[in-house]
Amino acid sequence: MGMRIYLVKDSKECGSLRPCNPNSDSDVMTEAETPVWLQQLKRAIRGNRRDAHNRYVQFATLGLDGKPRVRMVVFRGFSLSETSFYIITDARSEKVKELTRCRDVEVSWYFTHTREQFRLQCSTVAHSQGADADLRRDALWKGLSDAAKAQFFWPEPGGPLGEGQPLEISAHPPETFVVIECRPQRVDHLVLAKTQRRTLSHMTESGWTEISVNP
Repeated sequence: MGMRIYLVKDSKECGSLRPCNPNSDSDVMTEAETPVWLQQLKRAIRGNRRDAHNRYVQFATLGLDGKPRVRMVVFRGFSLSETSFYIITDARSEKVKELTRCRDVEVSWYFTHTREQFRLQCSTVAHSQGADADLRRDALWKGLSDAAKAQFFWPEPGGPLGEGQPLEISAHPPETFVVIECRPQRVDHLVLAKTQRRTLSHMTESGWTEISVNP
């Protein structure tokens, strides 16, 4: 079985939500530069766009007790370079504490219409303070509904019901609003349609490698 290598650019600047120079070779990857798994993931998102649940993914972390933790989160979009994607969470949540100890996560994404699954092993970066963090936080905050924004002003998650003080509501994202950037390092793509197939992709120093394996 053949292996392919896709060279990708180190796009530290374009990993943020700041505008990128459209005339620069270091900005958004062209289709030829885009790894196959990312092309397939974007195609799956488009093909399942009528399903309301297509934005929900399973987000697995390593608990503080060394045991696995998993929960559903909402996919909030790709970075401009498309080398990473975002979710949001409360800074007081267990997952933030867990990511402080271990930044590695696995994201599982199943598309019911096209019957395919993506499992993405990612390193993560929590954006909560600083100029770059504010750019990401402001951009994603503006896209939230009022109901979604209100949750970040509630009393501390996991505390006794009825106890704790809510935060003072403001028009700007509070300190509790954190953007988690997920940077895929390994992708397992399984297609469960009539012709089943499975592809493993790995990020290496020279770019993405891809190999087909038995489903």
